[in-house]
Order: sequence, then C-alpha cells, then structure tokens
Amino acid sequence: VQDHAAVFLAPGCQRSRPWDVQGVVPAACRDGLDLLKEWIDVGEVPAARRVVVHGGGNTAMDIARVMKRHGAEEVHLVTASGLPGPETAADDVLNVVPRELVEGIEEGIVLHPHATLQRLLLRGSRVVGVEMVSLRKLARADGRKARVAFEGTERILQADMVIPCIGEQVDPAGLGALVDASGFLRVNERGSFAGNERVFAGGDARGDRGTVAAAIGDGRRAAREIHQLLDGSAPVARSPRRELPFAELNLAYFESAPARRASSLAVSERSDHAEIESGLDASAARHEAARCFSCGNCLACDNCWNLCPDNAVIKTARVAGDGSHYVFDYDYCKGCGLCARECPAGFIAMVEEPL
Repeated sequence: VQDHAAVFLAPGCQRSRPWDVQGVVPAACRDGLDLLKEWIDVGEVPAARRVVVHGGGNTAMDIARVMKRHGAEEVHLVTASGLPGPETAADDVLNVVPRELVEGIEEGIVLHPHATLQRLLLRGSRVVGVEMVSLRKLARADGRKARVAFEGTERILQADMVIPCIGEQVDPAGLGALVDASGFLRVNERGSFAGNERVFAGGDARGDRGTVAAAIGDGRRAAREIHQLLDGSAPVARSPRRELPFAELNLAYFESAPARRASSLAVSERSDHAEIESGLDASAARHEAARCFSCGNCLACDNCWNLCPDNAVIKTARVAGDGSHYVFDYDYCKGCGLCARECPAGFIAMVEEPL
C-alpha cells in the first residue's frame, strides 16, 4: 500500500486446513489439494490399492475420481454431509457439483454419507485401515444441532492411503493481520478492509464465496470502487436487486428450446488423462446463451409502452439496457398492473404505495 494508491488481493485458498484423527496423522500423509496440484503439474499421483478420502467438497470428489482412474481398486469417500434427497436438509447436502457426484458414482466411488473417521489403524506409522462411525444430529442446549457419533455403527475399512479434504484457507504468508482467525480475508460491503480502505479483496479468499461468478463480481465491484477512489468521484448509489421468483417470469414471450448437453465418455473409456466431456461447439454454445431469460432485466421489448391502456409509459429516443428509456407518468397511471404482468423478464415490479 505504501507504493500503490490501491491494492486488490485475490490469493484464493491455497492452504489445506490441519487434519488429524484423535491426534494421529499417518506418515507421509498428503491432502487432496496437494495431490491435485501434483496431478495437474506432473500428471502423476502416488499409487494405492485402497483409498479413503475424508471430506465432502469438490476437492474430495475430484481427488477420489483421480485416484480411481489412476488405478485404485477401491475408493471410499467418507463425509459428514448427506446425499441430495427429500430426507436431507438443504444445509446438510454434500457440497459437490451435482454432475460430478453422478459421474463419481458411475466410476465406482463408494460414498459413506453422514459418517466420519473415528480411528486410524496403523502398522508402525503406515495406515492399513480406518474405523468409520455414522453421525446423527442432536439438538444442543442453545437450540442448534451438532453432529455426534452414533454408538454401535462403527465399522472398519481397509486402506493403504487416507486423503484428508476438510477445506481450504488462505495462505497467510505475506498477508499478516489481514487474515482473520477463521483463515480468510474479511472485508466490508465495499470489498475493502476496515481501517484500510485502499486494500480490497475478493474471490475464495473472502470465505463467503464459492463460484467463479462471485469472484468475477468481486473484481468488478473492486474495480469500480478503486476507480472512484482514484478520481475522487462520488460513489454511485445502487439499490440492491430484488430476488426474482421464477413465477414472475412471463414464459409466453419465450420460445421453448431444449438444452444442448455436452457429450461425455462412457465409464469404461474414462482413463487417467482422458477428457471426459467434449464441451459445446460454437453453435450449441450460442444456442444455450440464447436460452437465458435475463431474469430481472429490461429486454427493451416495448410491451409496457405498447400495452398501457392509459398511455402512462413514455418511451424516449435513447435505448438503455437498464430500462431507463421508459418513463412512467404516475399522473396517468391507475395501477392496473398490466405492464408488470406482460413484462417478460420480471423487470417491472408493482410496489404498494404507503398510505
């Protein structure tokens, strides 16, 4: 900061969280993130016949599939989360891309939901198996639920490799006090640090992000804030967008078009480095992009202007993507709601006027 007018930090989460089972860590134990980096950089991972992956995120599923395709006879994924379904609460579902979950099961990954590792079985310092136990949720005194071991459900899995994948955090090297106790970079609504308004952060490092789209949004917001900071302009007031229910879209104005799916290799053909999905060609990609409803955005379709029975909608000569070229004359509007009902993407919202 001493040498720059502003700084944007996006280091990601490149450090795995510490892991042990009852204070025990097998010799030469390597976490999923480390192994995935080796797989990408070198194209190899250590060989193992029976693998137990402990965790429930995308890193866990990715390394489980890599180990299976690299020759492991058995790969077990032990996770405290549950599988998608009516019996699993939304906040308890395995945090894995649904397609990856299906493909992992197709490839032979054995899932053990609502379970954890209770004990490592060692021969010397080398792992030869794990003791797994089922979990159930019980209410605590404060009303919140906690996962506890279900006595009597212990069982043994043979294993010659255990791979921990219990989450990642920011590598604190060079960041000092900016990393909080939870291992992330906590920033305010502007994306900057309290007490240091010229330092911004975004992406996975914030701890409350999990998608590429969110990271891109962080970058755009930070760029806007930094631009205003440098040129001294006043912040632009931006009202938060309302969450648009699907029911508020007027589907009568959209052509029904089936989704184009990328082709994928048969399970028997999924080897070490084979690309599973072919992706979409240019034509199919454009077709998929055209299927977007642009929910909550103005499509400049003129429906409100054409259909208003009281001519209360005025159209300016300038066309704007934010709908500002339509002006509502409330001296003539009687609040019939026709414009909102016929708005294809739900851009127009009816708001009850206070008495």
